[in-house]
Amino acid sequence: MGEIMRNLIALSLVFSFGLFADDHADESEYKPNKAEYYVSVFKDGKDMDDMMAWAEDWAEWASKGDAAEAFADYSAALLVPLYVSNADEHDLIWVGISSNPEGQYKASDYWFNNGSKLLAKLPVTTPQVIDTWQRTVSETPSGQAGYVVYSDCKLGEGVSGEDLYDAYHAYAKAAQAQGDKAARKMIFPGAGSTPGWDYDYVQAVGTETIAGYGKNWTDFWEGADEMPELKALMDLGGVCENERSYAVVPVN
Repeated sequence: MGEIMRNLIALSLVFSFGLFADDHADESEYKPNKAEYYVSVFKDGKDMDDMMAWAEDWAEWASKGDAAEAFADYSAALLVPLYVSNADEHDLIWVGISSNPEGQYKASDYWFNNGSKLLAKLPVTTPQVIDTWQRTVSETPSGQAGYVVYSDCKLGEGVSGEDLYDAYHAYAKAAQAQGDKAARKMIFPGAGSTPGWDYDYVQAVGTETIAGYGKNWTDFWEGADEMPELKALMDLGGVCENERSYAVVPVN
């Protein structure tokens, strides 16, 4: 059994099971939720204007009648590549967020059985769809993000996903007390992951706006090295690499 699956099982046993806003019973502990990522490429002659028009049609469709009930626990957004190494391999990513598997698969069932006409008009193809668990570490002040940086991460030797989360959460709370305004997530890919992907989780760090990422760097991250909570996090070891960033465009 792979390390990612062990982490997923550990999370599901320890914790009760959104874009960057999650429902949670305790401000200090965020519940894991579900997210699906549709890695997409424009069809010939199509562009972002076509996708935005289609997304508006989808949002209207998903808000009426039986669809509104099916998608009650589903929020969507588009990730538009900014700084990426494989820009020629995908044009955008559709992200769908649900608070738990029941909500996710209820929406998927409705898509499958009732969405054929709308899907036929989709201006992109989706060569990869990734199913994930994810867990919020911290949120932006508004609970939303307009820019996010992802990186692939490995845990330190003998460190569990829960160990890392606890230290990361402690650091994030201390950082917020000193003015940090970033949202952070740990994402655990499952079905649909790229074959050979040899990491334990994906780290996501976001801010409310693209400009806010740079401002947060100046206001907080440049002076964060002396924080004891950061040292405790770094002492767990591990490594994150392959950074790529996206603008976030809400759909519903």
